[in-house]
Amino acid sequence: MSRLEIAEFFGSYRDAFNRFDGDAVADLWHSPSAIWHTVGQGVGVTAWAEDARMRDNHRALCEIYAKRPPHLWSFDVIEHSAMGEDQAFAKLKWTATQPGGAVAQHFHTGYLLIRTSMGIRVAHCMQYEERSEKRIERP
Repeated sequence: MSRLEIAEFFGSYRDAFNRFDGDAVADLWHSPSAIWHTVGQGVGVTAWAEDARMRDNHRALCEIYAKRPPHLWSFDVIEHSAMGEDQAFAKLKWTATQPGGAVAQHFHTGYLLIRTSMGIRVAHCMQYEERSEKRIERP
């Protein structure tokens, strides 16, 4: 999996979040999949063995973002490592920018990606180094 393929994939991922389209976000995740995230002083994991629960999570997350002040997400691919033809690890920096250019939030996320018959999908991710005025809780 090339860096260009990864950038194109995350362009679609970003666009889905910018539309607050939870189903389009979920379409880019594998089932089963999991996300590790910071919870208070520790780390928590949410694992989805089935598509419906994962899809519900992404819809709920997009609903939360849609209720916030307007912003647009952008990303930079910080690092990528191909693992054969059909897997890769990618580390991204995400930034939410408000109208006028003020940064509302930024964080880094590492993704384990897998190529399926439907295209590239997120199999696993871990969010870290989040900075924002107000932490957004995951559903």
